[in-house]
Amino acid sequence: MATNITAHGLLLKRALDAAAVWHRDQHRKYPGALVPYVSHVAGVAAVLSRHGFDEEVVAAGALHDSMEDCGVSFEDLASKFTTRIATLVRDCSELDKTLAWEERKRLYVEHFVHKPWDAQAISLADKIDNFWSILLCKNDHGDPWTMFKRGREEQIARFASLESKLSHLAPHALIDEYRDVLARLTRDA
Repeated sequence: MATNITAHGLLLKRALDAAAVWHRDQHRKYPGALVPYVSHVAGVAAVLSRHGFDEEVVAAGALHDSMEDCGVSFEDLASKFTTRIATLVRDCSELDKTLAWEERKRLYVEHFVHKPWDAQAISLADKIDNFWSILLCKNDHGDPWTMFKRGREEQIARFASLESKLSHLAPHALIDEYRDVLARLTRDA
């Protein structure tokens, strides 16, 4: 019996394969466990898919760290995928890694409200998957906060500063999930 593979399935599979190759030497920040980074990009794609985003947004979610962390160019993403996907990835990336961490994070939050909704959704899905990873790690592998260059309080403050920008957006279940999981993270991790 032949499998019916949709165009969506092919695009997402292609994006996950590319992300797996580009992030092949990276791991999640789990003490005592080598969790491949592709776990994160798949988690971001799953969050976006669960909230009904279209195929290009879900694929861009899988590729969201390719420019920032792997040096993949806008042109390369556009030629391998689409200009829209490359634009979404660029819109949720920190492109100037020469700036200090605090300045990069401040600018990211400051510019967040000026991004298109689909790029904002990818950024929120990215954080939601990170929140779930921290909670899972704490439960299954040990204290994840020791793996971060900045401690728990500074990280939580950064997540809260992004939450403060969400009141400027139209209501959406993805925003509700961000707030709910951040509250759980703040309380339990």
